[in-house]
Amino acid sequence: MGLDLICLGNITVDDVVLPDGKTQMGCFGGDAIWAALGAAYWSDQVRFIAPLGTDFPNPHIANLKRIGWDLSGIPQRNIPSIRNWVIYEYDGRRTWVLRSDPADFLELSPTLEDVPLVYRNAKAALILAMELLAQERLVPQLKALGMVVALDPQEDYIPGNQERVFKMLADVDIFLPSEEEVWRLLGHRDYERAVREFAGYGCKIVVVKMGAAGSLIFERASNRLWKIPIYPTEAIDTTGAGDAYCGGFMAMYIQSGDLLKSGLAGAVSSSFAVEAFGLDYMMQVDRRKPQQRLDELMTRY
Repeated sequence: MGLDLICLGNITVDDVVLPDGKTQMGCFGGDAIWAALGAAYWSDQVRFIAPLGTDFPNPHIANLKRIGWDLSGIPQRNIPSIRNWVIYEYDGRRTWVLRSDPADFLELSPTLEDVPLVYRNAKAALILAMELLAQERLVPQLKALGMVVALDPQEDYIPGNQERVFKMLADVDIFLPSEEEVWRLLGHRDYERAVREFAGYGCKIVVVKMGAAGSLIFERASNRLWKIPIYPTEAIDTTGAGDAYCGGFMAMYIQSGDLLKSGLAGAVSSSFAVEAFGLDYMMQVDRRKPQQRLDELMTRY
């Protein structure tokens, strides 16, 4: 049986400063693992591909092994990991301070050669935020393997590169920008207009992630829109919420083809990402809880 989904992105080392001044050094981060954990609530057939730097903390790898993750998709690179300071304030603000050399980002982004042969029959690939050139290479390569290709852009590379992103959309099935990425790509915040504009470049489904306002899903073939709420919960830390949403959405979509249910599954995955600092909480969630939350949302729609 083939995989449902592979998530391709980065893994990072995050040194966290909390509002009370306490620090949590060497935390496990990165879009690939957030998305994969969000997807794994809905499918056991999920894997991630993300290169590993030389200084990545061994306990994090041990934790993945402990919970049963296949680690075939984390190749070693001979350079340091992507590392950030993440500084939180009492009013909810969060500041990221990059501690790595941006010149290393491309090498720390996955390539087709990093995708194990046993992963290449996956039904879908979620290409997460990484170097633009890495995404431009992966989109047509994974499409050629017969996968449903989903793309989550990186807001920092957008200025001056809008046309390169639009060109990629011809080979993308599902485009998953944030509201800030919509603004940077199109210069406006009319999301119902934006999803149709993106679909005009070739993608079949567009999902705009709007933070606390939920998400907006558009299907080109039916010209239908779905407005998806968040799952109501206390947000402690929004790091990884968008990635968890993307993973949850894709895992459910590949299994059901139901866009409403997929959006709600993404919202549920995101809800677990925001309820605590770091990844450990998501790893420990009782697998009955996501289904309970999804059932709760489904009764409202």
